[in-house]
Amino acid sequence: MIHVLTLTYLTPRETVVAHMAEHKAWLREHADRGRILLSGPRPEGGAVIVTADLDDAQAQELVESDPWHKLGIASYERTSFEGRNTSPGVVTAPEPDDGVLLINVATTDDAPASVAALAEAVDHVSATADGFRGSRLLTSVDGDAIVNLAAWTDRQRFDAIFRDPEFTRRYEAFARTTTGAKYRLYRTSRVITPNR
Repeated sequence: MIHVLTLTYLTPRETVVAHMAEHKAWLREHADRGRILLSGPRPEGGAVIVTADLDDAQAQELVESDPWHKLGIASYERTSFEGRNTSPGVVTAPEPDDGVLLINVATTDDAPASVAALAEAVDHVSATADGFRGSRLLTSVDGDAIVNLAAWTDRQRFDAIFRDPEFTRRYEAFARTTTGAKYRLYRTSRVITPNR
C-alpha cells in the first residue's frame, strides 16, 4: 500500500526548526532507500510524506523512526491506498523489483512528426499491453531528438509487444520519421535524492 502521512506540528515553530536537520536527514535516508517518494511542507503548516509501497508494519516502523515522532514534535495521520497508476519514472517499489524502464532515444529532423508517430504506437500499447505502467515522451530543447521513457512491470511483458503486428506497424511508421533510434532497458540500481 502507498501511505500518505499528514504531519501536524504539536510544538512551537522554534522547536520544529531546531530539529529540522535531524528530520531532513531522516527523510533523505528513507528516500534514498526507496521508502519515501515525496515529502514537503503544507502551506497551512505541518507536512506531508508519501511512502513507497509498504505494508502497514513497515509504514508504522517508518513513522516511529522519525526524530520528530520520537521527540513528540509532530503527530501523524495515515491514509493508505493501493497505488495502481503512476507517472512514468515514478517507482513505487521500496526495493528494486523486476520492473524495467525503457529509454528509447531517437534523432529526428521533425520532432513533432516523430512524437505524433511514436504516440500512436504508445497509445496502442497503453490500450492492449499487459505490464505497461505508462510512458512519457520528451523532446530535446534543440528539437533534434525525442525520448520515450516508459515503465514496465517486467522484461517479458515488454518483449511481448514486438509480437503484436499492430504495434510493429505503428513502431515502423515512427521509425520512418527518425534519422536513428536506439533503446535500452534499465533497472534501478540506486536512488539519490537532493541533499538540501
